[in-house]
Amino acid sequence: MAQAVGVKPFTNGMRSPVIAPLTRGLLGVPLVLLATRTDKFFAWTINPPLTAAVLGANYWTSAYLAILASKERLWAYGRISISVALVFAPITTAATFIHIDKFHLDSFFGWFWVLAYGVYPPMLAFLLYKQLKVPGGDPPRLMPLPGWVRAIFAVQAAVMLPLGVALFVAPGHTSFLWPWAIPDLSARALSAWVLALGVLSAHALRENDFDRVRVAFLAYPVFVVLQAIALARYGSVIDWGEAGAWIYVAFLATATVLGAYGIVTDRRRTVAKWVEPEPGAPAFSA
Repeated sequence: MAQAVGVKPFTNGMRSPVIAPLTRGLLGVPLVLLATRTDKFFAWTINPPLTAAVLGANYWTSAYLAILASKERLWAYGRISISVALVFAPITTAATFIHIDKFHLDSFFGWFWVLAYGVYPPMLAFLLYKQLKVPGGDPPRLMPLPGWVRAIFAVQAAVMLPLGVALFVAPGHTSFLWPWAIPDLSARALSAWVLALGVLSAHALRENDFDRVRVAFLAYPVFVVLQAIALARYGSVIDWGEAGAWIYVAFLATATVLGAYGIVTDRRRTVAKWVEPEPGAPAFSA
């Protein structure tokens, strides 16, 4: 889409076409592929392996989200990906230094993690400051989200935001809300992603436009598939008698619906751009 005059561009540093996808992808490698060997190949030992696999799935999904966003040229169409980073990065940094004694500081993996999350939040803040200083506004909303999509986002935000806060602030007292047993460090690491997903949902509600939320819609299928693989490999530790297990499944179900909506809608719009309607035929509408 051609950039309109007066519309704020998505700056190269902020949309991070290389650094964000690469670092998030690399962080996910040992978590996904070596979930049972985090004692040797990750920044800290994670048990049970399902926690590592889920964290890795989140990192790989975030890497894909960053790739999608890097292709956008307008700030309004890529900034929902930045809201995710603005949440999970500082919270993960805080969790790191709260539990610094748990990290493998005698290994490359431990020091890489600590240095990366020591640098990332201030770097992100600096890039955001530069992005916001760029003149320009937002393009008009051309495709508001359907009511049922906004309802799903509203429910997700209403559940994920307080859950994420609880897991971070009082992990020892609220970890029972999670579908499987997790120690405090894992609870806080997971809380960063729970909050990021909640903020993403709230951000989507505020944007209320398909183009502005498109990159998130297209990342949901990757998220669901990777989470399903993690569950298939290590899901035996889930306590299906707890409400948290069904909240987790419900979130995956709603993410599946949103991803399907995003794929279908994006494909229909792509076809509509290339196929001229027959004379007298109604124009495409969502």
